[in-house]
Amino acid sequence: MKRQSKTEPQFALLVVGVGQVGSCWLENFAPQLPASAVVTSTHNSRNPISLADIELQQSKGRQPLVLDLTASEAVSRCYPDWIGAGADIISANKYAGAADYEFYHKVKTALQTHERQWLYRATVGAGVPVPQTVRECYETGDSVLRVEGNFSGSLTWIFQQYRPGDKLSALLRKASDAGITEPDPRTDLGGRDVAKKLLIVAREAGWDFDLADADIQSLVMAPALDDELDAAFDQWRLTTYPDATQFCYVGRLQADEHQQVKASAALEPVSSDSPYAQLAPERAYFRVWAARAPETPIPVEGIGAGLEATAGSVQQDVLAAIGHYTNR
Repeated sequence: MKRQSKTEPQFALLVVGVGQVGSCWLENFAPQLPASAVVTSTHNSRNPISLADIELQQSKGRQPLVLDLTASEAVSRCYPDWIGAGADIISANKYAGAADYEFYHKVKTALQTHERQWLYRATVGAGVPVPQTVRECYETGDSVLRVEGNFSGSLTWIFQQYRPGDKLSALLRKASDAGITEPDPRTDLGGRDVAKKLLIVAREAGWDFDLADADIQSLVMAPALDDELDAAFDQWRLTTYPDATQFCYVGRLQADEHQQVKASAALEPVSSDSPYAQLAPERAYFRVWAARAPETPIPVEGIGAGLEATAGSVQQDVLAAIGHYTNR
């Protein structure tokens, strides 16, 4: 008797967010999807996906994959309902991963209850696998002790090029025009984006903390991001680090023996022997210290900024989500 071939799973991709990351993914990566996966609809943050949209795709025999490529907190609040309706979530949006513990736990509970996936490698380091490295340590019983790195791809891009005498505002404008900053560059300068990433990574280590307790330096030193910013930053630099010629905005996580977490981020001078000294502007570099080899940190490095890198990480998660079903 001839064995019947297994029916190939079909996938419907519902994309919310058609700004810089979404447009890059749709133009450069969606055409490379396997034949089993089809983009069925696109939405913006003011008109997100409804439960009826998800149910319609299920009625056609397709597994819904919701791609949240926004920077919207309101969109992230839809995750439990989307998961409950049967969708898997692929996110470049940091809000859910860095939400208050109650909502974060609600998302995690929904995933477990409905056996869905939530993939979010694009939320930290444009896909440089520091969250995955931390999670692997935690899941194999190797307690994470510390994590350090240049968590902001945009600030790294800016400060790997900045030297005393340059206009910070000009580099910020150039980064914004290239799609390297958040839609509002103050999010990057204020350190809020780094704070979210620190919390996302901390949770992979089994830690948690209140964002309000993180010691995050803001570089929003003037009301306007023009000559006012340049004058304020130059005054700060000359007062704080008068002899420094290179800087890096470094984020750190460390837990004590009681699992109390200290999270911090600040602009620091870089010496010639620092691992951050020779990084190309788009590179991210992290170190993870774990209990089994506390004197030998695990290095994690890669392209950590730019639309292509972020959209490429989204594509990796899409393919991983598809593979979860096709490899069963």
